[in-house]
Amino acid sequence: MKMGTSRLWTCIILILVGSALVASSANAGLFGLFRSKKKSAPVVRQSLVVFPFDHGSITNLPESFGEYVASDVRSMLASNPRYAVFLYRDKLAPIQRAKVDNTLKAPDCTGPFAEDKAKTLRLAQLLAAELYLVGTIDEYRVDPAAKVAEITLSADLYDAKTGKLLKTLLVKASTPESTNTSHEDELRDLAKGAAVTKLVAELTAEPGETAAPASSTATGSGK
Repeated sequence: MKMGTSRLWTCIILILVGSALVASSANAGLFGLFRSKKKSAPVVRQSLVVFPFDHGSITNLPESFGEYVASDVRSMLASNPRYAVFLYRDKLAPIQRAKVDNTLKAPDCTGPFAEDKAKTLRLAQLLAAELYLVGTIDEYRVDPAAKVAEITLSADLYDAKTGKLLKTLLVKASTPESTNTSHEDELRDLAKGAAVTKLVAELTAEPGETAAPASSTATGSGK
């Protein structure tokens, strides 16, 4: 009788231990399932207005070249999930309304932009942008005989709400070594595309991250 009772208790204990192990395993699997399905935080997309780049002291560039640079920046950022990018133009509706209301004068709507922080901040706020980018073409050199053109660009990214400087960029680029053309406008366009590619790579790099090389998809014409 005692042996039968002992066996009964042994069976009960084994059943209880087995049930506990099964429950523990199920809970672990369930929690693991929940963890695996946890979604990453969505990328916050911010509106970014890009102003035409100033020519600085450079005189041997087409008048609209700064607009071409800004247009290329916008084009290269178009597929970036972090930015909703648009190009500044004084014909944009909010700017036109401000001119009609006499809250903006003609000089307040046109370049140069990079050297007038108060002006660009006001324009960015009128456009309800969250960020804005201003830049300057610091250097430009071309040698058609050597089939070489070089361009240096600098740019600043600002918070449009506070006017705080978020990032400063400086890049230099030249035509590829394999360039065959000797036409100045083509050399200039190639150097521009290479410089803008570097600029966008630095702009989109995370803090502490080295800017990865990007393929040039510049579409603006420097002619």
